[in-house]
Amino acid sequence: MFVYKSKIRVRYVETDQMGVVHHSNYAQYYELARTECFEACSGMSYESMEADGVMLPILEMHSKFLKPALYNQVLTIKSIVRELPTVRLNVDYEIYNEAEELINTGRTTLVFVNKSTKRPCAPPERFMQNVRQYFE
Repeated sequence: MFVYKSKIRVRYVETDQMGVVHHSNYAQYYELARTECFEACSGMSYESMEADGVMLPILEMHSKFLKPALYNQVLTIKSIVRELPTVRLNVDYEIYNEAEELINTGRTTLVFVNKSTKRPCAPPERFMQNVRQYFE
């Protein structure tokens, strides 16, 4: 299992008139955290993976809202990869407010796709070499 923590400060533009983060922003929070997690565990960026001919689009996204996130709070986003990726990569998320209260949980499922054929494929071997260590 691999766990990575990211932090983000809620910007005014992400909130509604009540100062609460609009639900649509959670997809961006997940992406920010997932990108940092991805690079930390694999040593690869999305850009380098795409240069190797593999893309990683989202197949599914789920989100559960437990408490509101508010303007100017610093949120901690835990990205959790519980299983070794295959053609699919599942990432779970836990978002905590400054009081360390769990305010949101989520999950994304991504699929490794060959850039030329647009068909599902195995993850790049360089990616797998770096990631395997967390699942042994």
